Amino acid sequence: MKEVIKKLSDLYIIQRGHYLIQYKEGYGQYKTGQINKSGKRAKSLADWQFEKHLNGELTVGTFGGKLKSKFMTFDVDFPSGLEMAKWITYKITKTLDDLGIHTYYVSFSGNKGYHIDLFFEDLILIDHAQQFFDYIVKRSGVLHFSDTGNKVEFRVTDKLGVKLPLGTHQKTDNYCGFCNVEDGLKVMGEAQSEEYLFTVQKMKSETILNIIQAEDVDDIETAEMVKTEDAISPHKPLKNYDQSEDYSIDRAIDLLQNGLKFKGSRNNSLFLIGLYLKYQGLDLEQCKLELNNWMERQNPELYSTPLKQCYKEIDAMINNMFSKNYNLSAGNKDLTVTLEEIKWIMENCPEKNQKLITYAMLIHSKRHANVQGVFYFPFKDIEAATGIVEKTVRTQVNKLNELNVLEIRDRNRIQKGKGLQKKLPNLYRLNLVQNSLSKNESKIYMTQKQNDIEMCLKFYFTDKELKKMLPRRQFESLIG
Repeated sequence: MKEVIKKLSDLYIIQRGHYLIQYKEGYGQYKTGQINKSGKRAKSLADWQFEKHLNGELTVGTFGGKLKSKFMTFDVDFPSGLEMAKWITYKITKTLDDLGIHTYYVSFSGNKGYHIDLFFEDLILIDHAQQFFDYIVKRSGVLHFSDTGNKVEFRVTDKLGVKLPLGTHQKTDNYCGFCNVEDGLKVMGEAQSEEYLFTVQKMKSETILNIIQAEDVDDIETAEMVKTEDAISPHKPLKNYDQSEDYSIDRAIDLLQNGLKFKGSRNNSLFLIGLYLKYQGLDLEQCKLELNNWMERQNPELYSTPLKQCYKEIDAMINNMFSKNYNLSAGNKDLTVTLEEIKWIMENCPEKNQKLITYAMLIHSKRHANVQGVFYFPFKDIEAATGIVEKTVRTQVNKLNELNVLEIRDRNRIQKGKGLQKKLPNLYRLNLVQNSLSKNESKIYMTQKQNDIEMCLKFYFTDKELKKMLPRRQFESLIG
């Protein structure tokens, strides 16, 4: 049994500080040092738990590292019927075979699905594994057979775990043994599965990278990365650090302002910043320019890849991001506009278009501005938010700058020598005096839109008040 445990650990476990346990009554998730439901402090995953897993007393699940993983899984889960799950598994394994990848290993999930595992000699970036997963699923033609209950899911990440094979599903009591496609996915018994485990071969992540046309050139040794992942896996993020849109934006802004924090984080950092820039409305070439500029500012001691190679990787990453339409998961949280803020717009923007643009900028800045109040807002997005044609937007933005309503912090930004001609969007800051805002307002307008100034004005003012505040034509145009 010790050799089986050692082999499972070698194949699946990159860290022991974050893991799952399935009991008869349900799942428990554990992080080293945290207080569990029984009031005890959780300990790292231990060999005695592997023994209980192999004996069927409980089922162990694992998570990936923060950055890399020893393996990846196609989690085929089709409660609608095992035959459909089999067919999906056949389709995916056929696609892998067609690409020359034969070192995949299928195991029964114990319920209504299968796990298709690939193992790596040198670890793989989870981002790259996810890209490969997306490519295979799309190429297999199985996406349109999926719905909310029946699907193929990517595993593992530091937040999405997967059960290990050679255990017993605690609800169905089915053994989670290995299967061979050639045998019609007949589940092997315990002895045969354990024997099969020792035939598992690892592959080089380079094989995957060649298929997705990505390159993993950060020179962190596998042993060092495993040690790092084991150390950081129990870390519990602060409450305001959950994986929400706001956290992603805050993290991206922090990276933009402060740069890389440690070696080996370059790829993930570039990907998150790229998502953030895309989310803010930059187009493909503008994202590349901004990331190239950012990369030039980083401490060379925190990455080993030649800068020219970094440019190539940025180019490939952004092309992939736009072609597959990767996005930040945007939540529709309510944003507030106070009475003092709308008064400030009315008093400082004499023209109608200036009011519309400044209102849109105010809402946009509440979601996207950094701690200094600086934000991107491409002209084409201002046009979309306000209905004002781009030529007029450009003229009015310059007027708003002259009126000191906003400050254009940086304009006409373009990187030289990279062969890309598009300019980056301007950086803005609204000159709204935040300390003048009332903290005791009994009612505050909440919105999710950039173009509802009419509703905001009607919320705070009567038509009679608005007629006094606005010229006749502006009242008729804005209020109707």
